[in-house]
Amino acid sequence: MAYRDADSLAGDHAGTIFHYSIMTMGTRATTVLVNIPTSVLIARLLGPEGQGTYASAIVFPTLFAFVGLLGIDASHTYLLAKKQYSIAQINGHSVLLTIVLSAIATPAYLAFVHFYGGAATPELRSILGLAALLIPVLMAKFLSVALLLGLQRMRWFNGANLLQAFVLLVLMCVNLFVFQGGTRGALIAYLTSEITVTLVAFGVARRAVGSGRLLEKPPPGLFRRSATYGLQGHVGNVLVELMYRYDMFLVLSILGLGAQGIYSIAVILAEKLTHIARSVQIVLFPKLSSLDADEVDELTPRVTRSSFLLTAVCAILLYFLGKPILQLFYGSQYLAALRPFRILIPGIAMLSFSTILSGALSARNKRIYLTIASAAGFAVNLLLCWMWIPRIGLEGAAWASTVAYTVRSITMLALFKKVSRRGIMETVLVQREDLPFFAAALKRAFRR
Repeated sequence: MAYRDADSLAGDHAGTIFHYSIMTMGTRATTVLVNIPTSVLIARLLGPEGQGTYASAIVFPTLFAFVGLLGIDASHTYLLAKKQYSIAQINGHSVLLTIVLSAIATPAYLAFVHFYGGAATPELRSILGLAALLIPVLMAKFLSVALLLGLQRMRWFNGANLLQAFVLLVLMCVNLFVFQGGTRGALIAYLTSEITVTLVAFGVARRAVGSGRLLEKPPPGLFRRSATYGLQGHVGNVLVELMYRYDMFLVLSILGLGAQGIYSIAVILAEKLTHIARSVQIVLFPKLSSLDADEVDELTPRVTRSSFLLTAVCAILLYFLGKPILQLFYGSQYLAALRPFRILIPGIAMLSFSTILSGALSARNKRIYLTIASAAGFAVNLLLCWMWIPRIGLEGAAWASTVAYTVRSITMLALFKKVSRRGIMETVLVQREDLPFFAAALKRAFRR
């Protein structure tokens, strides 16, 4: 009887997660539809070299902002979901962190731009220097997202991301058609759009505290506790980001700006698949953080295998639609992206396992396992990128990423089995009892 009760409870939690995941996926799908014309405008009007410059100006400072935050954004989500600190205390901590950590990360980024061999041209170096303004903006955004997730305000989270996409599209049209601001104007448009997420989170926090204080001085021990939790998995998350983006560093350095522009389109299209697992993980992490370990272990395999099934179906469709999408939206000058795009797809599909299990292990306060799995994936990626990019170009970069993503996911599955005592096949393969659950959850989600 107790087992049936636990299974029923897990089913209820799974239904809630599936419902909000469908909402988040729907919002992300709409965001993709909004982002497609934005991406097409940039690619067609700026050309492969301009696209490469813009992609570099977004990717590089984003990496520095992410690294510099020390994983404390994940800590804020965890601590708020556990109700261990107030909104005002977390907000005060966020403001202080944004000021202090961006003051450290921004000079480090500018030093990187100065010494980075891939930024050899004065124009590219100038735009990468301007992109330093993104670092404090992105840190504030990451911490704002952590607030929305910790409060489990999923509708506001989805709305903020959709609003950001619309703002970016409008500003990009104004820049490219009215001001003809080129890559520099496109970067400013992106920076401005990112601020909207922080503004939405500020409004949500204001409503949540009511007549209470919005900001309070962080209590003693909050930074230590946040950093301790965050750093356990932050090294792993940094390695993940490097695994995602290291190939782009080498493509720019070895193959040049035009190749970077073409490869960035392959990455942009292939990474659309990540929206499925990422949507689930966004909902899953704060939910699991509020449950006990047995409930986490009961719920995670069902959510993981279901998400992979959906990702695999979409991956097959995207594989065959890649060529018409490139021809229709980006033009023949980007058809060279087709082969690396198709090579990336299986790796992105496999990545769904590690994306979702990272949320489950973080909720179990086992973030050190994220670092172990990510180190394995990054080591493979580093080796294969140096071996294959000089020899087989963009296809080598794509193969290196696909193999690394697969290694990371297999390692994560093994570590989750060790923690939860759940079999790998149970986590990977859809079970017969999942089918009625799928039907009921889909009906509920679409009815809502």
